[in-house]
Amino acid sequence: MKQFLRYQISGMVFIFWLIIFYFGKDASNPIDLIKLINDNYSKDIGIKSIVSLLSALPIGVIIHQISVEIKNWIIGSFINEFNDFPNEQRINSTSEMKTYILERISNLNSFYYVRFDNGILAPFMAFLIIWNIIDQSINNIWIYTALLIGIILSVYIFRIKDEIKKYNQILDNTINQKNRN
Repeated sequence: MKQFLRYQISGMVFIFWLIIFYFGKDASNPIDLIKLINDNYSKDIGIKSIVSLLSALPIGVIIHQISVEIKNWIIGSFINEFNDFPNEQRINSTSEMKTYILERISNLNSFYYVRFDNGILAPFMAFLIIWNIIDQSINNIWIYTALLIGIILSVYIFRIKDEIKKYNQILDNTINQKNRN
């Protein structure tokens, strides 16, 4: 269920940025943007809303899968804490602490995905579609807004990495102590 919700959120964030980049070409502030969206969407909002909602989940799944590949193949090759490949030594431990730590690491990885998917990947993919496929210019204010939001959401990724690293150290110490006994 957690993944389903994450996919849906990523898809909706993508659609959100797609709308902002598309309508934002003629808006220099949020009030102008809201007026433009309202003027264009109020005519047949029902059909457009249904299409947007139905497309959110599949788009979110695609965004998340790209994020998984980036995390495991690129980032994970440089920073071991972000690699989802299991460590066999850790699997042999059966303590309650191991269960708690592995659940905590899983949650931290989810926090990473939420930040990366929605702060970087969704707005970037929306930008590429508007700029390359629809071939429309994008007002710089919305590009800067997306970049600022992406930076704000992504800054915490470094803290997540440190937390995962610390939990891995605790897990290793627990396993080493068990093996000594």
